[in-house]
Amino acid sequence: MKFSKKALYAILRLFAGVGIIVYLFSRMDLDRLLAVLRASLANWPWLLCGALLCFICLCVGVLRWKIILDGRGLRMSWGRAFSVFFIGQFFNAFMFGSTGGDLARAFYAAQETHHKKTEAVATVLIDRMIGLVLLDFIALVMLIARARFYIDHWVTHAPAFLMVGMNLLTAIGLVVLFNIHRFQHWSLLRRITNHPVVGPIVKRTLVSIFLYRRKTGVLLKTLLLSLAIHLLVILECYCLGRSFQLHLGLIAYLTVVPMILAIAALPITPGGLGIREGLTVALFGALGIGITQSLPLSLMLYLIGVVWSLFGGLIFLGYTADTGRKAREELQKLRHEASRIDAQVRVARSHP
Repeated sequence: MKFSKKALYAILRLFAGVGIIVYLFSRMDLDRLLAVLRASLANWPWLLCGALLCFICLCVGVLRWKIILDGRGLRMSWGRAFSVFFIGQFFNAFMFGSTGGDLARAFYAAQETHHKKTEAVATVLIDRMIGLVLLDFIALVMLIARARFYIDHWVTHAPAFLMVGMNLLTAIGLVVLFNIHRFQHWSLLRRITNHPVVGPIVKRTLVSIFLYRRKTGVLLKTLLLSLAIHLLVILECYCLGRSFQLHLGLIAYLTVVPMILAIAALPITPGGLGIREGLTVALFGALGIGITQSLPLSLMLYLIGVVWSLFGGLIFLGYTADTGRKAREELQKLRHEASRIDAQVRVARSHP
């Protein structure tokens, strides 16, 4: 069986993530781990609270995306926005690569908004960009506020320097994006914007971004909702930590969780698998928490997200049933759309 380079790359990323987790488990005392897991079952209300907070975070994410859609004039009912958003979560969790959740969400959003595909893609990009930029900023603020903690523990040095670098690149990217007219003479930018296929899509996407820039009310609402999401995730980690007998205050979670999530968002492994667990073990270790407690915390955070993603899968089955098509047909359409986008990207790269 012949694998494409993209499929091979996805497999290698998956093996890298799983390999990190296997290594971490090899360092654990399994008897102590079982004791921690048994004790967590007795603290099931904290687990339940964490699961509910995860669902609330996702619902706030629906609200944020709906505001972004409305700001671009893409009218979608609340029920459809909820369905499409959770379908995107399902594909993010279980369909790695270009057929992931962003593509699925943009694909269905375009169908629901009179096939305004570029505008729908722009809403997904803006939704993701706002969340990630704010997460990086929160992590940087806590890095500065808790500088003594990061200086005193050598294991925190590498993540801290990486976080500073990520914020620097983010700042440069935002400067370029919002001053794009100053960089029009760059050969790379000219190649992209002058391409007969990709160019019009890029230009329309940039127009959408600049339109949001002028809508201060929309930006303020989305920033506040993004802040609420990140704080709810930290509170979710606190509840899960209580179930695993982590005796830490909220400030401790606020110190390390944003950095863990921000670095894990880098496309190194699928869904940050392994990267998130390794960072959790390292940074919580600096807080005095052993691996038998920190690793289950990270895995439970991931598992709860997967469970709610399965809920999105059920919505996907119902959504396709409403259209009179089978789930297999919908998957084929998404794969076709992904292949078409990949072909456009390859052509753009080879365009003189």
